[in-house]
Amino acid sequence: MNSNDRHDEYDAIIVGSGTAGATIASELSRSKKKVLILEKGETVVLRETLAGILAIAQEVKLGKGRLSTVRAITTGGSTGMYFGVVGYPDLDIFSALGIDLSWALAEVKAQLPIAPIPDELLTPQASRLRDSANTLGHVWGKYDMLVDWSRCHGGYSYDAKWKARSLVESALDDGAVLTTRATVDRILVEDGIAVGVEYHEKNGLWRSRQRRAFGKKIVLAAGELATPGILRDSGLRDVGDRGFVCNPGYAIYGLVPDMQGISGFVGSMGCMDDDGIELGDANIPRPIHGPMMLGGLNFRHLFSFPKTLGIGVKVKDEFGGELTDDGRFRKQISVADQAKLDKGRRRAVEILKHAGARHIVDFGVTAAGRVGGMVRINEHIDSQLETPYRNLHVCDGSIIPEALRVPPTLTLVCLGKYLSRHLSTQI
Repeated sequence: MNSNDRHDEYDAIIVGSGTAGATIASELSRSKKKVLILEKGETVVLRETLAGILAIAQEVKLGKGRLSTVRAITTGGSTGMYFGVVGYPDLDIFSALGIDLSWALAEVKAQLPIAPIPDELLTPQASRLRDSANTLGHVWGKYDMLVDWSRCHGGYSYDAKWKARSLVESALDDGAVLTTRATVDRILVEDGIAVGVEYHEKNGLWRSRQRRAFGKKIVLAAGELATPGILRDSGLRDVGDRGFVCNPGYAIYGLVPDMQGISGFVGSMGCMDDDGIELGDANIPRPIHGPMMLGGLNFRHLFSFPKTLGIGVKVKDEFGGELTDDGRFRKQISVADQAKLDKGRRRAVEILKHAGARHIVDFGVTAAGRVGGMVRINEHIDSQLETPYRNLHVCDGSIIPEALRVPPTLTLVCLGKYLSRHLSTQI
């Protein structure tokens, strides 16, 4: 490939503007590096309404049944529609892989709004679940959240949740370039070295144009649902060879006649039982209650938001399934995992009944959490997050170790900082 064809060359090209990609873009741009961000989605106004969610949400099927997960296709990625629950990276797990995240975690804690929900913001639903669960012997407590509680003004606020888009905006202020509606087709490799990306950029509803961009460093941060396929298409065929994990679960709801519920922060409280079954507050805000109940054909609950009480159930599943050659995910829940899910459902129903709930329904095993385990550190990438192709790095949820089954946002910011420090010395 002739170097004269490279009209636009960057210090770093970042594929994906989600949590990790946004962090890297912000860090490198602040260091005066020339950065290009390629984002598949658009920069739309973020709103927690049915229209707002439909504008950014994409459902991804994980099997032949109803099991699926949802991602946000927009600038800033899935923090546009996440719960805001904090999961801390296990520093020992990463240290064993040759990655020191201790300094990054200290920086993140100092920079981001991290704290449990204040008592005065607990909703009647959250209090009911806590009291019922604790009475039945579960250790039901608060989780840290990525929420600026000072912006809640006495009640629930979607805008108070931290979002990765703020880091993208910071990067743009420092000179980064953002191209939206850009879908990467493959990584350009010369003599085992990544030199750029080939992507198509949508132009209108039906038209698109093929483009190329070149960079000293290429970072795949397209997310765990996209990055494995891009790596395979680029020649790393053993990505996903053991299948994947996805933390399947239920959403279960009942009606409490004497309750007057209000919108609150989903997942702000819950418990993890000794056998690895996680139960959590699943009381969704009013704007999305109706569409969710309608979608599940739960008509009795449809117009009963103030009386609806919900619990989510999740388990840590075993590796299984496959990533097909056409980029689709295929998995069937194992007998052992289904037994754990059924056990969790029974516990959730017991808590709901003890809280006074009637007319209890569930959506079946439909919800899945983070899809993971397909890109393995020290197998597919090294401790500097670099692939066998020199100058091609991966930094998103696809590389989080399978043993770390917690909400990924904080871990991704830490990994983004970690990789940014390394790249800054190389470009």
